[in-house]
Amino acid sequence: MSKIISRKKKVENKQEEKEQSFRMILWLLVFVVLILAVMVILPLIQNRENKAEGYACTLAIRRAQDAVLVEFLSDPELTEQQAYVVVDQSKLAREDLCPSGGTYFLVPISGGSWRVTCGLHEEDTKLRTQINAAYVLETVQNQLAARRRSEMSIENDLIISLNGKALDVKLLAGDNGLRRGTDYSIDFDGVVSFFSLNAANEVNWFVYADANHAAVWKPSTGWSGDAYPKT
Repeated sequence: MSKIISRKKKVENKQEEKEQSFRMILWLLVFVVLILAVMVILPLIQNRENKAEGYACTLAIRRAQDAVLVEFLSDPELTEQQAYVVVDQSKLAREDLCPSGGTYFLVPISGGSWRVTCGLHEEDTKLRTQINAAYVLETVQNQLAARRRSEMSIENDLIISLNGKALDVKLLAGDNGLRRGTDYSIDFDGVVSFFSLNAANEVNWFVYADANHAAVWKPSTGWSGDAYPKT
């Protein structure tokens, strides 16, 4: 009798173990399905948000552009600085045109007027690289000039606010061979920028690169790189 009871318990224990294993596999499958669902849904939500922000940026840019056009019609000699003032007065603050935090810029167009655009949502990728690079270089030069006036040492990288994010512009000892000339094939994530200085602590070489193009500036040659037409 005791042997029968013992066998019965062993059978019951094995059955419980099988049920527990089945439940564990079931929960594991549920967990995997949830992870896959999140991996699929999150990019879709992010993409939809990006499109919505891009559309809102386009509407804000259009309003600012209309304000610049009205001012240009009344004053054909409208300067870039005056156009920036017009845009500032038409809305918001300089960083507030774009809900994604994109910095806005003015690009000269034929006829002497200005086109308002965004450093994040400009459709022409080469132009986007050009305007962002020019803005970073100008900001670097302004920061360096302020340090020279204050007789501060210039030994560290500079932090620039660009398109709603902080960009670390790295100070190099010299013209880095990795990015000299036309070599822009180095892998990197996001946006990078470098500069070197001459004996007077002025920018002697500058590079800005994003996922699409690179822009290089030197005092002797000006702008070059695959963001610019070949000469």
